[in-house]
Amino acid sequence: MDIPSLFMIPSAVSSGKVHSVFPNSTDADFDFNRDSDATRVNSEGLIERVGYYGSELVVNGNYDNNSAWTISGGNAEISNGKLNFDNAGNYGTSVSNSASVVSGKTYLVKFTISNYSSGAAQIRLGSQFGTSRNANGTYTEYIVANATLIRLYSSSNNTTLSIDNVSVKEVLGDRARLNYEIEGGLVNTKPSLLLEPQSTNLITYSEDYSQSDWVKSKSGSNSSIPIVTDNYAISPDGTTNASRIQFDCGSTSSSDYVMINQNISLDGSSTYALSFYIKSNSSENQSLLFFTQSSFGASITATSEWQRVETTLTSNTTNARGFGLVARGSIQQEVDILIYGGQLEQQSYSTSLIPTNGSSQTRAAETCNGAGTSSIFESTEGILYVELAAFISTDSVYPNRYITISNGTQNERVCILFGGNNNQIRYIAFSSSQSLNVSISDTSNDVKNFNKVAVAYKSGKYKMFINGSQSGSTNTASAIFSSGTLNTVNFDLGSGSLDFYGKVRDIRVYNTKEMTDSEVDILLTKITS
Repeated sequence: MDIPSLFMIPSAVSSGKVHSVFPNSTDADFDFNRDSDATRVNSEGLIERVGYYGSELVVNGNYDNNSAWTISGGNAEISNGKLNFDNAGNYGTSVSNSASVVSGKTYLVKFTISNYSSGAAQIRLGSQFGTSRNANGTYTEYIVANATLIRLYSSSNNTTLSIDNVSVKEVLGDRARLNYEIEGGLVNTKPSLLLEPQSTNLITYSEDYSQSDWVKSKSGSNSSIPIVTDNYAISPDGTTNASRIQFDCGSTSSSDYVMINQNISLDGSSTYALSFYIKSNSSENQSLLFFTQSSFGASITATSEWQRVETTLTSNTTNARGFGLVARGSIQQEVDILIYGGQLEQQSYSTSLIPTNGSSQTRAAETCNGAGTSSIFESTEGILYVELAAFISTDSVYPNRYITISNGTQNERVCILFGGNNNQIRYIAFSSSQSLNVSISDTSNDVKNFNKVAVAYKSGKYKMFINGSQSGSTNTASAIFSSGTLNTVNFDLGSGSLDFYGKVRDIRVYNTKEMTDSEVDILLTKITS
């Protein structure tokens, strides 16, 4: 039996589209939207920004000659294809490009430092500075411009280094994310379409822990203020922007502790998630604690591998409270870790990293809809199949998360969804015109794992299979959908509400009109096994 699916994702993405493999037509492509960029884990296991960007704005960013750049303050020259600072003073030298940016817009900024000897350099859009860089490497950051000039600065005394490959592009967003799971230290070769709600990282510097926004403090006469060394090691994004933090509590007393935290105001009644990427900077595991709402939180162990640690909390005040990490003498006197990607968000779980550089940043919600036409789908009977995973067993904010084949409304639809009770996968077939209302649910599979779910719809034969086994069925519903009714697949209820948030490795729609009941059961078992 060779029954092809009508389409399958993820196949490929482009600006505003998630493409199907439906032959010789774009009718089965999804329309995708996200009004910001966002991060994913790529096929190499590295965190990267994904977005749709404007054209290159910097003129002569490779310094092929002296054009388009104006040097002010001396101690710099353009030669040998680089911008070279030679003993430049602290903000004593600025180099402006002839291009300009627009105030209020977000830009992706890249540049490379080589021949580093001393000092530091940074880029500036208007009067908004990027991060000061003091080592060889290629640096990427996102800056919201507050005026029009593009400038490079020496940002420390005795700055001696070279800069090349300067790039500034506007962030336009609108590109879907094919995310790769890291399982057992290895990157799974099968990506999933990652769809997330809007979220804001309230931590203002997610990578730069030397900033004064990060309060460094101690308790106990023998304790020492944390020592932060920025750009110390390669981070989970593959560049040298992980910070080293050294804690010394001075003794093994429980009253002696050292911490680094940001003071952030919450709303006083919601759930928040705090997360960091951490790694031990020695051959030994490192033991420390979360610091949440100015109190000691859950225990953390930093190992020899990068890992994301997270905790959740319910806000208990609107006053500013500290969020960060703390080493306590009674747990481990001296702690030496690498850190990257701090994030605090008003969610019941941690979403993908939202990098920040001086202010909170918001990732826009994602929608993915509009695949198919009535000429593609057979409405009277078929199979909807999805391989999917949830972020959390029960989501109080988004309790029902739908994937639907429908007529563009919620009145005629076949759905696979997370929702209802805890850890529940549901199947709904509903037709207001045909008085059809079928509901089958399953709570025996962990929704946070990838599950293969297929639901069949046919007069008197409504059934759900999960991971190779039948999960439920009903033979009492004799109604069928009218021909041409089911014509669109959406990651929502069918009507534009109750968007699906989660991870999808595969989605297919099968036409079973020419198949016997036993052939349908064989197919359901095969595709979900």
